[in-house]
Amino acid sequence: MKLKKIMALMVMSACSIGLIYGINRFVTREYIPKGTKEAIAAKINTLNDIEEKSEKKTTDQPVLPTGKLSDWNLILVGPSHQLETEQVETLTTLDNGMMLDHRVLDPYSQMTIAAQEVGLDLMLVSAYRSISYQEQIFNENVNNLVLQGETQEAAEKTVKETSTQPGYSEHHTGLALDIVDQNWSNNYIDNILSVEYAETDGGKWLATHAREYGFILRYPKDKQAITEITFEPWHYRYVGVEHAKYIEEHQLTLEEYLDLLKEK
Repeated sequence: MKLKKIMALMVMSACSIGLIYGINRFVTREYIPKGTKEAIAAKINTLNDIEEKSEKKTTDQPVLPTGKLSDWNLILVGPSHQLETEQVETLTTLDNGMMLDHRVLDPYSQMTIAAQEVGLDLMLVSAYRSISYQEQIFNENVNNLVLQGETQEAAEKTVKETSTQPGYSEHHTGLALDIVDQNWSNNYIDNILSVEYAETDGGKWLATHAREYGFILRYPKDKQAITEITFEPWHYRYVGVEHAKYIEEHQLTLEEYLDLLKEK
């Protein structure tokens, strides 16, 4: 009798377990409509992809150096940006009689020493120019073209492509310099500031290494629409090492870089 009761209890337990299993199976699996599990899995995968892409974008996005548009080394002067006042009190005179902003002297000296170590003697062709001197140069260039038969208007337009009006030249800041190497100067004295300089050893060295000392190629090739000045492989401008490296590595002009700083 006891054996029968035990057997009955075992059967009932087995049935209960089976019933519970069946209910769980129904609730957790068969109750979910067909295709829903696949849709949920696809949604989860999509969300994971979005999160991964978002994290990658954040990681890959280059970080802008710290700087403000009002910083002395980021001043913008050009055909559409007139210099408000000349800061002559920051100028220092070099051994050759030219002048630079005294804060640029040490980086410039370091750059010339580095160039000498690879056999290049850098030569400064032009540095600081006063507004009055720029006016003299500008007018002389215009008058030469007028004597060759161009109208005053056409001559001024031509000169503006390679030379700026008084008050609109970077050379007024003391932060810009026209620079080549001695070998180029010795062989091309009549055409010292030429686009061909970009293909020389000196031109290539400056384009690659000037940024390490805080200088940028101010008027790059194919950027005239932005800078309003044609390609000048001899014209370099001091902005500081971090800014210079960012600008050159991302192939920007100073105008484009300052626009990025505005958005920070």
